[in-house]
Amino acid sequence: MIFTLLGLVAIMFILQSILGYGQLMDFNKNYNEMRSQHKVSIGRSKGLVTTGVVLLMRIDQNARILETRKMQGTTIFARFKSFEKLNGKLLLEIDDKTLDEVDRFTKKAIRDAQHTYRIVQAGGEPPKQASPFERLLNLFKKKGEVSRL
Repeated sequence: MIFTLLGLVAIMFILQSILGYGQLMDFNKNYNEMRSQHKVSIGRSKGLVTTGVVLLMRIDQNARILETRKMQGTTIFARFKSFEKLNGKLLLEIDDKTLDEVDRFTKKAIRDAQHTYRIVQAGGEPPKQASPFERLLNLFKKKGEVSRL
């Protein structure tokens, strides 16, 4: 019984890896298509259990959004789709009316793309986001504790 369960877990892990690789290839294909034409700003909104959003926004030299593609979902079956709501708008000047028309995950991804764009334009490098494992470990760390030697 235990070997059957371990075998099932191993098969599920392999299947998830294969399908996750397919999702990564979809991201690379869409990013490379857009990047070959102009700059691309990427916005992310990650969730452990909730839906995640990745926005790819092709922008011109004035940061006007020419094309947007959005991937949203909770599973590895999510793929990029065209997202027209932002096209034609200035990345750094997206109005509240437009933000009110999108869900909270997409709104967070838009704000992430704006923040990342500002950092890169200032010559900086976007900060590395913590992995789910790092976030889990941070929950257990005590804040403000000083160790004694």
